[in-house]
Amino acid sequence: MINEVRELFDKYNSKATFFVTGSHCNYNLFSDVQLLLNDKHEIANHSMYDWPYNKYSKEEFKYDFEQTNSILNEFTNDIPNWYRAPHAKLSKEMQEVLDEKDYTHIVCDVFANDTSIPDSNWISKFILKRTKPGSILLIHMPERGVRE
Repeated sequence: MINEVRELFDKYNSKATFFVTGSHCNYNLFSDVQLLLNDKHEIANHSMYDWPYNKYSKEEFKYDFEQTNSILNEFTNDIPNWYRAPHAKLSKEMQEVLDEKDYTHIVCDVFANDTSIPDSNWISKFILKRTKPGSILLIHMPERGVRE
């Protein structure tokens, strides 16, 4: 639903950073991602898979992180130095890799658990009540039949 999401951002003159898992890049058209980038949105590192990495060794996490960045660089060389840990689980080893690479771990202050609650009206009301200037919202990309 990339084009629908693009239309919403355009309608409200808004921009977003899309934290992308490397494995999901296989399911999106290169041209659709380019449209997001042309609209001045960003893509950033969210690891290869959407599972916790806090039990990985430093070397395992570093490999995964670099593999994801390599995939993202196929779309653009303008990757921000931001990282969002899946499930918001960050370990000391992960932070060491991020520090070495001069990356900042991003966490949200507004999340309506859209991966478990399929009610878009409830989600929007929840988010609107809690959002303030400077808020970081976590909203997962909708897909046909999933978080639509």
